[in-house]
Amino acid sequence: MGKKKKSKSKKKQFWGLPKEVRMEQAKSWLERYDGEDIIKAYSKFFGLNLKNALKELELVGAQISTQEREYTKELINKRKQEKERKKEKRRIAKEQYEFKDYDDTFAFIAGYTAGGVPFGMTYEEMEEDIK
Repeated sequence: MGKKKKSKSKKKQFWGLPKEVRMEQAKSWLERYDGEDIIKAYSKFFGLNLKNALKELELVGAQISTQEREYTKELINKRKQEKERKKEKRRIAKEQYEFKDYDDTFAFIAGYTAGGVPFGMTYEEMEEDIK
């Protein structure tokens, strides 16, 4: 049996197009579009972020209500906050599992006392052991 030939996604053929070409194609896309969330659909179809999709739709002359505009701006802010939250969560997790086993005084930190004071081998002790 022969292999099935993969067909390219029609949606992805518009990704990475120059703005001028995309704007021309957007006019015909607008005429055919009959969904609910025009900004999200345009963003997905042409591979843009929501902010740029909103700008381009306004330039093409799409009728976008203030309610849709506000919803999109809210969604952009929500995604931005979520991204920052995940970044902070990763940073905290990295710090938590990162174990510094040396500093300015100690060549090797074996552990910490209950009060948080490090103990281990100092650089001076290390030099004496080498001699």
